[in-house]
Amino acid sequence: MNGGRTIKSFALLLLLLLPAASAYGQATTPYYWPMADYDTANTNHSPQNILTSHNVQNLQIQWIYQVPINPFNIPGAAPSLGIETTPLDVGGILYFATPYNKLIALNSATGAMVWSYQVNMSTFVDNPWWAKAYVISTLSYYNGTIYMMASDTSVYAFDAQTGQVQFEISNVGANIPGNTGYYYGEKAPLVYKNELIVRVSTTDYGGRGFVAAYDLSSKTLLWRWYSLPPAGGDPNWDVNATKGNVQPYPGDWGSTGLIGGGAAWGTMTIDDKSGLLYFSTGHPSGGYDASLRPGPNLYADSIIALNVKDGQMAWYYQINPHDITEHEGGWSITLANITVNGQQHEAIIQAAKNNYVYVLDAKTGSPIYPAIGVGQPSLNSLNDNAGSQANLTASQSALVGKRICPGPDGGVEMSPALDGNILFVAAQNACGTMYAGPVSYKGATLNGYVYNGDPTARQNSTLYAIDLSKPGVTWKFEMSNRYQGSSAVVSGGVVFVVDRGGFLYALDEVTGSLLREINLGGLGASGVSVASDVRGDLMVYVPAGGGDLPTPTPGVVLGLGLVTQGGSSPSQNLLGQELPVVGLGVVVVALSIYIILQRARRRSTQERS
Repeated sequence: MNGGRTIKSFALLLLLLLPAASAYGQATTPYYWPMADYDTANTNHSPQNILTSHNVQNLQIQWIYQVPINPFNIPGAAPSLGIETTPLDVGGILYFATPYNKLIALNSATGAMVWSYQVNMSTFVDNPWWAKAYVISTLSYYNGTIYMMASDTSVYAFDAQTGQVQFEISNVGANIPGNTGYYYGEKAPLVYKNELIVRVSTTDYGGRGFVAAYDLSSKTLLWRWYSLPPAGGDPNWDVNATKGNVQPYPGDWGSTGLIGGGAAWGTMTIDDKSGLLYFSTGHPSGGYDASLRPGPNLYADSIIALNVKDGQMAWYYQINPHDITEHEGGWSITLANITVNGQQHEAIIQAAKNNYVYVLDAKTGSPIYPAIGVGQPSLNSLNDNAGSQANLTASQSALVGKRICPGPDGGVEMSPALDGNILFVAAQNACGTMYAGPVSYKGATLNGYVYNGDPTARQNSTLYAIDLSKPGVTWKFEMSNRYQGSSAVVSGGVVFVVDRGGFLYALDEVTGSLLREINLGGLGASGVSVASDVRGDLMVYVPAGGGDLPTPTPGVVLGLGLVTQGGSSPSQNLLGQELPVVGLGVVVVALSIYIILQRARRRSTQERS
């Protein structure tokens, strides 16, 4: 108990030391951040004009929230570090989730907790479909309700003000026909009229990818669409496929029980006018020999449009037929109206791990123009963007021992941002290598292949500004670290990006010039959100991931606000140091205060005794 009081006193003292919020950044109309990528179109663009390229230097820390440590120790599950949810801000409450399935609501002006809800992960262990993987990467807000999918694939709906559970749809990933693999939940559902659209993740756990819809009133299943055939194969799979760019292949996917993958693990979008649901699918489960799954492997590595009412496919576009390098589309898909050669187009935009950006007609799925290449030149990336020229019987054995660029984590690994016709997208400049060896897959050990990063290759990234009307790159910005997990965000003429090393960059949207650089002092695994706090002051909310400070911690969430023009220097932090080292400065202050409080507590104990 004494330790708990010490921590609380430490947190309170930290908040007292931080500068008070001001009215300098106050908006007459509050700006919210209600979805993972800002809006249902996934643009990552807030139209606010309070925080701009002219005053971004005036951002200062207003509060720091220390995320609680994971209370679960689940055998066989990976440790959880870092926050991967971009915080939502609605009505003065900030929402985010920890990897270990704790949903936290904070006062957006002070960082004080409003409510929290912890899913009991110890109950997941006996679920035969659970992959023992856990991360919550998105939340969603609709009409006063916060939605979250827990790691066991159960969907929770919470009253946004009180945290009261309104309903639960349990075990979305249980008893899926044709599935012999494993699932985990990470993405919040999408609400459309009276439908709740859900999907689960599986990556290399061998599950059968699917998207499903539930009736929001009755919570009953309406439809389920599968991205690949059942384990064991289906000789009639996609034999009549005529709605996409890749022709059907007799015996596609083969006839083994190893078939798995193709999860729709990114954020989705729905066109309200056409009633089409858009998303991308992941790569085939990659551990076993790809020659055992001949064919294009529809509909993995694809951009998909379904009729949201019944789940029937409208069109598909496969970006990597017979993928053997794990270069699927990543994290989000964007619905946009763009101008090309003076003509308006409703477009679907997908940036992929193969370092291509696809811009497709939203109605037909046809490319508006050829895919735009970004990032470093491809090397040994067999079947990337290959279309009808793909090798449909290839094995990973052809790549063993070779450097493959982009590497297994991309390419483009995170959501881009879109403002008008300009797309801001970050690509990792990192390569990988294929190895042959034993692979644990679906409860057995196989002679398979492992695709790892190449530590001898450079590990940095580049942010590109792409004019979609031409198309072409207008500027680029080099970052020192990899870029994985953080959405790009554009707002007020400023582009915000957080690289894997924990550096927050603020760039001029037009020129790409660096306006601000802040060392967060922890892993960069989530994008920022820009929104009004409960008082109407504009804030930037920034999660910073785990590390040793001095013991393992899941990180912090920072609230950055604009200071008054007549206040303290906007380039100074609490100790008068330049804000680019704020991560280190906060750690030094925090540890110093903690030591002082511990010593005071020990003296008090000795005096009482």
